[in-house]
Amino acid sequence: MSRLFPPKSMTASVFACLLGACAQHVDISYQPANLSKGSGEIRVETFEYLPAAKGDVEPNEAQQDKSGLASTFFQENVDALFTGALKKELGSSGYALSDGGSRSISGEIQRFSFDWVGMTGMKFDIVVHFTVATNGKVVYSNVLEATREARQEDHKLDAPSEPIELAMADCIGRFIRDAQKKGAL
Repeated sequence: MSRLFPPKSMTASVFACLLGACAQHVDISYQPANLSKGSGEIRVETFEYLPAAKGDVEPNEAQQDKSGLASTFFQENVDALFTGALKKELGSSGYALSDGGSRSISGEIQRFSFDWVGMTGMKFDIVVHFTVATNGKVVYSNVLEATREARQEDHKLDAPSEPIELAMADCIGRFIRDAQKKGAL
């Protein structure tokens, strides 16, 4: 006799997933996208991921709304992921990255949120406080944010990494342009 209902273990797994117990692992292969040009030596400090520092999420986990379908984890911690992306953008723009020097960039990642929008889309938000100091004196301080969404097209959903990488590139690019405009870079 054939079964009309799935096995109890499968039902329990699906139910747990629907309650937010599922996890997705997203690989980020960040490539620089900024078109700004600059020069000079600069040191980049590791940005602090505030939600993880407060214990709200794991160091390698994105924030999500309470109604989120799945937790999102990365291969590396969010602080290292973002700091690495910033270094790639600065290097691609022409800045010489160093461990010393009189100019430094530091900051705090205040929000790094990935959510599913229904079953047909994804939304990623990032909010970062950037600080530039010269000889220990703060010469630039600003909070910048970016949001990107991806939608299902022809039954094909974009890779989860795409809105994350695009929002990070937008946020970092806006920082570089704004800091250059204000004479801090």
